[in-house]
Amino acid sequence: MSRQDYMNISEVQEPPLDYSFRSIHVLQDLISEEPRTGLRPLLENPGNLAWIDLSFNDLSSIDPVLTTFFNLSVLYLHGNSIQRLGEVNKLAILPRLRSLTLHGNPIEEEKGYRQYVLCTLPRITTLDFSGVTKADRTTAEVWKRMNIKHKKTQIKRTML
Repeated sequence: MSRQDYMNISEVQEPPLDYSFRSIHVLQDLISEEPRTGLRPLLENPGNLAWIDLSFNDLSSIDPVLTTFFNLSVLYLHGNSIQRLGEVNKLAILPRLRSLTLHGNPIEEEKGYRQYVLCTLPRITTLDFSGVTKADRTTAEVWKRMNIKHKKTQIKRTML
């Protein structure tokens, strides 16, 4: 199914998939795990999946399979072991992603963490259970300009 097909699927959303607190190291571990049950029947149409909770596991990266759920709007990854800010780049392809949690991962300690995520995922309206404000966006844009300029200067210096 193409990305456009996912975008055209009806607005009926599947219930959240809750795999929190399952000691998952990689998404392939989900094959042997059952998600927590909700009030609605479990996942009849994966194309309509809008919410995945993978919090409090042992994930060290963001698996590219998550980027195949084009209707995903809520993704909980807090309390894992994600260390590289660059992992966030993988999520930029998700057109409907609006709420993301990454707090409690080592990347949260990186300088410019919040600004980086907001620049990489400009459609996000909630990050780490905190609403994204206009001031957050402005700060992220300033941070982006300063860091891009700084990196260009470093590249020029190394070329001399």
